[in-house]
Amino acid sequence: MFKTAFRILGLLVFEFVSSFGIRISNLCVKQCSRPMKPNILKSNLAKPIFYLFLVVCLLWFRIEPANAHRVNLFAWVEGDTVHVESKFSGGKKVKAGKIIVTDPQGNELVKGTTNEKGEFAFKIPKKTDLKIVLLAGTGHRAEWIIPVGEIEMPVAGKKPIQEKGPT
Repeated sequence: MFKTAFRILGLLVFEFVSSFGIRISNLCVKQCSRPMKPNILKSNLAKPIFYLFLVVCLLWFRIEPANAHRVNLFAWVEGDTVHVESKFSGGKKVKAGKIIVTDPQGNELVKGTTNEKGEFAFKIPKKTDLKIVLLAGTGHRAEWIIPVGEIEMPVAGKKPIQEKGPT
């Protein structure tokens, strides 16, 4: 099946190229099992078929858009505070990016914007998984999830123990 398809494709390309006055010396005749008819397709059919061939080739290789301006988001917990850093793939910091923090049910817990260094910090509102979403404009979006296991809430009413040094 593929051999037949490639033979037909070769024939079409040969006819397309030859319709523009470019000579190809028996390139396809040697590979095809039957001799080619010299004027199967004229330029009125060759151009659309060639463009169709190009479209099929482009779809075959699955050309995808480049992520030239991908936005990255990093978040970590220190004590009862979550620190967030954001930057684009080129290293440029996300200035005035919108930060939205939600719980697993989608309830908004914290909202804010990044500073000039692409940073944002907030106190942990409640002990639950936290989903941090960064909206950096024009479709740039990043997410970070902090699992509840990484969150250490201080116990209310308990004072930190101070170690006494040698006297």
